[in-house]
Amino acid sequence: MSTHHTHLCLVSAQATPNLLPVLDETWRPRKVVLACSAQMKHAAAALRSVIQPKCPGTQVEMLELPDAYDYAALSEAFLSYLADHSDDDIALNVTGGTKLMAVAAQEVFRAEGKPVFYVNVESDQVLTIGASATSQPLRAKLRVHEMLRAHGYTVTTQDRPQVSRELRDLTARLIDHVSSAGRALGTLNALARAARDDPTLRVEMTPAQYDSRSLSDIIALFAEAQLLRQAGQVLVFKNEESRFFVNGGWLESHVYETLQSLRAQHESLTDVAMGVRVGFGSPDARAGNARDKNEIDVAFLYRNTLHLIECKTANLAQTGKGDDSKATEALYKMESLLKLGGLRTKGMVVDYRGQLSQSESDRQRAAEAHIAIVSGAGLKDLRGTIGRLWLSRSEGSSERPSP
Repeated sequence: MSTHHTHLCLVSAQATPNLLPVLDETWRPRKVVLACSAQMKHAAAALRSVIQPKCPGTQVEMLELPDAYDYAALSEAFLSYLADHSDDDIALNVTGGTKLMAVAAQEVFRAEGKPVFYVNVESDQVLTIGASATSQPLRAKLRVHEMLRAHGYTVTTQDRPQVSRELRDLTARLIDHVSSAGRALGTLNALARAARDDPTLRVEMTPAQYDSRSLSDIIALFAEAQLLRQAGQVLVFKNEESRFFVNGGWLESHVYETLQSLRAQHESLTDVAMGVRVGFGSPDARAGNARDKNEIDVAFLYRNTLHLIECKTANLAQTGKGDDSKATEALYKMESLLKLGGLRTKGMVVDYRGQLSQSESDRQRAAEAHIAIVSGAGLKDLRGTIGRLWLSRSEGSSERPSP
């Protein structure tokens, strides 16, 4: 299947189908024309913000379309463009846009004898449309920050964490004792959170906390790993990184490393990131200036589909900021995050203390929103759970991802 000089793409809120053929070296055109209505200018700008740095030799142009639901006007716009570029090798990517936009564009291109193709994002394949229909796999692999940026968000990601063997051993012990350590660990979480507001990263325990044997045992584990020290009723954290690790960062690191270990078996698992900060501003804005910032604990891409994981070590049975429990708030947050990477984005909440799965209403809400829950003792087989839920057993090109 030959490479075409120009791809005319129909812009919609779903960025991936327009992006993958452009990033694939086998399919990469020399020019991309982003055909968009007034409502989709922001989405077109987001696509351009990813294409230009990834494909520096590819020219990106905008084609402004009239009302996306005016068939006659759309047909005229596509006819005029082809007439102005009659000698160019132009192919239509018909995957995006409104249905009426796609029908108008396809009929114009077929009438003019121009090639048309469709991107099947479920199988990462390009399908040519016409008498000699063929298919070809796409090899382009997106990164987490590129997927989010292509959907119009500004992104910064945390550097890959350096986790020592001692910290891995500590994390393993916490997971082995998940049924008994939860309450004390929740108390230590709260203390670490309170220390964030002190310039010296110090926090004082109450007499009851100081006298708690279970809390003392948990503190001793973190002190042995040199993340904190105890002086009477005062805890002093080594530095901000250590305080963050104690305050639940250890679970994020565990999930991150679990996913990294799966990459060797699954070549379609192409990127893993943690501490992803997302801003809802212009794709050309700096992340620090974007508004409505949110943070994703761990994110990864499998078959160019975004997967998001929230990690919770706190007491989710407690009341949150309103009348809802923290468990319900965690689900609300994941529901909002699922909108970040397109319709196929998947989500999971990893709840160390297992309280999220205890509420029938929360379980039902999670099921309705297609949010997976891993709770309590389920963390002992997190690797297997992620594999069963989200990763295909083989990496053949014809295989479809797990539901």
